[in-house]
Amino acid sequence: EMFESYGTIRFVNMFPLTVNAILNGGTLVVDEFDASIHPMALMSIINVFHNDDININRAQLIFNTHNPIFLNSNLFRRDEIKFVERDDDTHLSKHYSLSDFGTAGKKGVRKHDDYMKNYFVSQYGAIKDIDFTPIFENLIERRKEV
Repeated sequence: EMFESYGTIRFVNMFPLTVNAILNGGTLVVDEFDASIHPMALMSIINVFHNDDININRAQLIFNTHNPIFLNSNLFRRDEIKFVERDDDTHLSKHYSLSDFGTAGKKGVRKHDDYMKNYFVSQYGAIKDIDFTPIFENLIERRKEV
């Protein structure tokens, strides 16, 4: 009986799909690409898709992730990085690419910018202000009342 981690099992299941896409062309779409798989293994897969000597059938990889480590100019061009942002009032989502910001001016994005750092300071949007402090303050206050 084999006991492998969830990430190993997921990688083993995804790898034949990757091989098929590279050998035959087409598009591989992966939900939560980075879930439980080491980032270096994933970067290696990305590099295979970008390698013209290997990816002779021009296969494409499309994935979503919550991991900002992939906001990297060494891995992706600005037009390959997409964001999805939901409007809090209408609950409608819009998507846009990093290249939509252009390259000029204060909001412009240049090739060698630190995309991940700029993402965390909300330069590109698509980031929620997440603060659990009020929840814990409320729980502590309730505990004091008991």
